[in-house]
Amino acid sequence: MGVRWLIVLVLVIIVGAILWKGVRAQMAAEFLAERAKVSWTNIPKKVLAFYYAWYGNPQVSGRWVHWHDVDEAKKQIGSSTHYPLLGPYDSHDPKVVEQHCRWAKEAGIDGFIVSWWHPNDFHDRAMPLILDTAQKFGLEITAYFETVPTRTKEQALEYVMHLLNRYGKHPAWLKLNGKPVIFVYGRAIGEIGLDGWLWVIVEANRRYEGGAVFIGDQISKRAARIFDGIHTYNITALTAGKSPEEIKAWAQKVFPDWVSVAGNDRIACLTIIPGYDDSKLRDRKPPRPITERHNGETYRVLWEAAIAANPDWVLITSWNEWHEGSEIEPSVEYGDRELKTTAKYALKFKQLLPHQSQKRVRLIPESERKRLQEKLKKISVAVLPGSNSEAVWWLIGMGAKVTVLDWEQVVDQQRFNPQNFPIVLYGGGEGYRTTVKEQNDVLKSLQRYVRDGGFLVVMPSMPMPFHYDETQHSRISVHHAPQLWLPLVVAWERPSEGQKLKFVVRNKSLLPHVPDQFPYPESGDLRWRPLMSEKASPETKVLPLIELVDESGHSHGLGAAMVQVGNGKLVYVWFRLLDIDVGEVILCDLWNFVASQSNEAKG
Repeated sequence: MGVRWLIVLVLVIIVGAILWKGVRAQMAAEFLAERAKVSWTNIPKKVLAFYYAWYGNPQVSGRWVHWHDVDEAKKQIGSSTHYPLLGPYDSHDPKVVEQHCRWAKEAGIDGFIVSWWHPNDFHDRAMPLILDTAQKFGLEITAYFETVPTRTKEQALEYVMHLLNRYGKHPAWLKLNGKPVIFVYGRAIGEIGLDGWLWVIVEANRRYEGGAVFIGDQISKRAARIFDGIHTYNITALTAGKSPEEIKAWAQKVFPDWVSVAGNDRIACLTIIPGYDDSKLRDRKPPRPITERHNGETYRVLWEAAIAANPDWVLITSWNEWHEGSEIEPSVEYGDRELKTTAKYALKFKQLLPHQSQKRVRLIPESERKRLQEKLKKISVAVLPGSNSEAVWWLIGMGAKVTVLDWEQVVDQQRFNPQNFPIVLYGGGEGYRTTVKEQNDVLKSLQRYVRDGGFLVVMPSMPMPFHYDETQHSRISVHHAPQLWLPLVVAWERPSEGQKLKFVVRNKSLLPHVPDQFPYPESGDLRWRPLMSEKASPETKVLPLIELVDESGHSHGLGAAMVQVGNGKLVYVWFRLLDIDVGEVILCDLWNFVASQSNEAKG
């Protein structure tokens, strides 16, 4: 009897694990679909400054916190690039917080993004005072979610719910359409990944009445799809060592691109700095690149470029990060110069109309688009793990039945085959998990799937798909694309200066609505990883779809192609073709063909 019960128990566990994998995959698809519905428009203009409530002194907190080697007579602090006009203050001092709020209000700042680390720690205990004081001055407060110590999505959710339940209903908490806003720092994003934050955001919106708004520290299409808005905290790595003229030229080129990444339905934020110098931080080796203030000109040219790009919100790094020399709070060295600049430009910014990103070219008649939607609703598309490209979100938006797989399912031949999934989409980045049980069993399963007649659509979110093995924590270069009949090569990181490039459509029957010619993108990630048909395996047949040529007509390889392998097919599209202005047209035409092939296969 004991043995029988043990066998039954083992079977129950195995069946339960199998069922849970299916439930988990279905949940992932539901989460993606839920975030695809998010749309923010007519967002009120705001100017927000990153704020640090981590300072303490013996008079208020009984000890020095974050201030080191203080010499008040000489007005020097060992851990601070400059010396505060208020001296080495305490963040829990009501008079200090009141003065900060008064200065911010006079400068046209709408609120503070307050650095937040753990429930009930030094920073958290300062939050009630900051909120109550901000309310008196008509300012808004939100938290900058700094870290997930255990690197688990469960702890991230616990911390988020602490913030929402404890502070979300405070009158001074920053809200959008009545929903409390939380900013998430890049470290916290990296600790549980975008997939982890997808789960946290969906769960938080389900658990907190009315939902919440999350702004992520990552300028990427995928981050914009998962979060409600995107931003970056620090731009000094991109402005360091530059003159004001060079900083201006850089910002005029990059800022519009960053706003465009957010799109028309997410909150677009641009970050500006007065300067940056953390050279006094002895434990930071090496120090980060220094951006000179140039007598206030750095801050002015960044403000002007931000206003020209017209984001939803302008973020200032920082109000009082004294360790990094990025503060605009009055100092002994600069007085209130940066506050006067803020007041001048904040007023101009808030007079702008809501931003509108450039709309994608719509070259497909609405009637044909609706027919394609009906066609896509009738097919099931399996999506490989980690897929985050524009193709995934477009499919969800078009109503396709999407099934998100995990790698264990991919190596299960009974589950992963062309009969169950006639179409499989790889929308991941440059890395994938090559091994589940046996060496390269994922790679072999993908090869078997294609050889057995499957249709593998490769529309990645990064330049070189299947390039890194992410089975272990470290990424190992394996470059498996050629073993999946995609002879992709590294052409360049950026095209040569002055080189004139254009894409030419080589198959109008498959791409009837795509313009015959269109330019290579001029900004963003320009790493070119073409498919070179002359390097294709003899067992394959390559059908060129879109080719890149220069002004002399010389070919630089294929940006899109179909590869026939026996009864199986692959489609490859260079990642940037999905997010330029003709991207939606390319998606419509190619998926119309893919869906037609699937329907034919089903008879």
